[in-house]
Amino acid sequence: MSELGSQRNHLDPYEVVAARCAELGLAVWRCNPAGIIISEPDEEGLLGLWHNASTLSQKIARAVCELSGQTPTEPIKLDTSCWAIVVPVMWRNRLGGYIVALALGEDLFESQLFADACESAQLDVAATRRCLRGRAGLNSKSVQQAMRLVRWMVDDLESVGELDETISGFTLQLGNAYETIDLLYALGHSMNEPNEPGQFITAALDRLYIAMDFAWVAAVFHDDADAAPVVHGRFYARGEPTMPQSKLRKACRDLVESIPTPKERHILSDRPGFDPDGGPQIILQPILRSRRLAGFLLAGEKGGVDPQVSSYDTHLLEATGSYIGPFLENASLYETQNRMFLGTLHALTSAIDAKDPYTHGHSERVAYLAAQLASAIGFEHDQVERVHIAGLVHDIGKIGVPEHILSKPGRLDDAEMNAIREHPAIGHRILQDIPLLDDILPGVLYHHERWDGTGYPSGLAGDKIPLIARIIGVADTFDAMSSNRAYRPALTRDRVLAEIRNCAGTQFDPDLVEPFLGIDLAEYDRMVEQAHAESAKSAISRAA
Repeated sequence: MSELGSQRNHLDPYEVVAARCAELGLAVWRCNPAGIIISEPDEEGLLGLWHNASTLSQKIARAVCELSGQTPTEPIKLDTSCWAIVVPVMWRNRLGGYIVALALGEDLFESQLFADACESAQLDVAATRRCLRGRAGLNSKSVQQAMRLVRWMVDDLESVGELDETISGFTLQLGNAYETIDLLYALGHSMNEPNEPGQFITAALDRLYIAMDFAWVAAVFHDDADAAPVVHGRFYARGEPTMPQSKLRKACRDLVESIPTPKERHILSDRPGFDPDGGPQIILQPILRSRRLAGFLLAGEKGGVDPQVSSYDTHLLEATGSYIGPFLENASLYETQNRMFLGTLHALTSAIDAKDPYTHGHSERVAYLAAQLASAIGFEHDQVERVHIAGLVHDIGKIGVPEHILSKPGRLDDAEMNAIREHPAIGHRILQDIPLLDDILPGVLYHHERWDGTGYPSGLAGDKIPLIARIIGVADTFDAMSSNRAYRPALTRDRVLAEIRNCAGTQFDPDLVEPFLGIDLAEYDRMVEQAHAESAKSAISRAA
């Protein structure tokens, strides 16, 4: 876009005036405030060649230059029968240049200007006269009228341009307001998920990247667990920076460590380590948690129409930072409560294991295997965690089973077997009043049901057995066969896997068997070795 046109995004008065004047038979030039011609008439053939003749262009430029920034009230006579209608174009109450329309009179062809223009452009006089005859018919009165028309056109277009700019400003403000509200709504909604801090930070950066004209946005957290719990020492970034991600990470960390007043917002330029050339402006917005500095939000390499940081940019970062601080507080509380909750569950499972030294670590291993199987069949992270918890407490009902039955070395009689079979219902009763465990109760109650319907306590079959119970059932049986028991030693790995495969469709859901057989058991084997070592240590302590 040309100089005057680039000043407005939606309207160029010259383009409109030139088109309208062409219909009136007036050629149009555009000049800057100093009188230098920027655009000449866009006409074809002899008309274009004559209007662009150097003699004519020089006269027009000289006439505009002599105005010295003033607004002419009358057409400027260039020769005996040729006038320049000069109309100023204003931009925000400042002179942006001039539009010049050329009016040709009836006596043009006897004028020296006509002859000089033909000569300088090396044009045939007779042929040029024929082309211009339809335009050379004005007199001083009609030129005055033409000047008023051109001035009205320019004034109207300037008014429309100002309105257009105002509307564009309102549109931009509304768009910015929407982006801000959308960002705050999304952040506020995500505050209810304190168990996924990385996901929250990433989502916040994604929103910022969409709403702002920056090549990249990032979050840098200090390596201080008290100030930045659950995300301490981490770096997150979104966008397409000029530099590689590793270089951006180092540059951001070096920058935040060099800030003399870290609890204030900073807008910096030409910083070492940033590309290109030290980087355009970079915003640093501190993230405070309980008035302690947890880290920074950063944004760099701004693009768009205005490459300078705006108040809209700083407000968005400030608003986002004001959400991240409280979120970290919530996430810290959640993590503390979750540790306490899981610690309680581990204490309960340890109490079960203490009743039967042969099943030491059984619940932990079943929880691990069940979680691995859940992940293998496509469960989301949160669902896998719930399956893991269900595995931890699946045998909690054995607290209500006498120890002499749990550790009996021989075959159990019918009464003893019935007592064992009560443990899923006992476990269900123990846990049913804990709201946090509602979704895992089916795993506790039904993990001894069989696919063919011959299990207990309810004789459920096929898909009527809750999926969480089917998952735990496979993991529980695998570990039972792989562990030493009072009545038999552990089976070999090959035999255990063969039994799992052979029981697909009878004891186990056939869709779970193959995914289970594909699980990497290295961590499971480590857990078994650890349990054996702890059992041996306990036996030595008891003997002593």
